[in-house]
Amino acid sequence: MLLCDAQGRPEVEGQTLDGKLDGAVRFYAEGKLAMVATYKTGALDGPMTSYGADGAVLGEALYRDGIKLSESPPALPPSPPLPPAPAPPTLAALLKLWLSAKLAKARA
Repeated sequence: MLLCDAQGRPEVEGQTLDGKLDGAVRFYAEGKLAMVATYKTGALDGPMTSYGADGAVLGEALYRDGIKLSESPPALPPSPPLPPAPAPPTLAALLKLWLSAKLAKARA
C-alpha cells in the first residue's frame, strides 16, 4: 500500500493484512521519512524509529502487542569544545607577585 498527499509525495508506505497494518510501515512528512514502525495485525509490535527533517534519529522505541516496552531518547548533541586551559604563570610573573608581596609587608 502507498498513500500519497495531494502533491504526489508519499505519506504512508507498507502492507496490510485483513485491512490492518502489518510488517514494516514507513510514514513520511512532506515527502521525507518521518518514522518507521513495525506492526502486527494493526498493533505496534517491534521497533519504531522516528526521524527529524534532516534525517537524524529523534528517538527509538520497542513495542509488543501495542504496548511500549522501552524507549531510547535521541543522543544529545555534542558539547561545544572546552576553552583551552589558561597558561601557567611564567617565572617572571611569579617573581613579580612574590616581590610585590614582600614590598607590601616591608611598607606595613
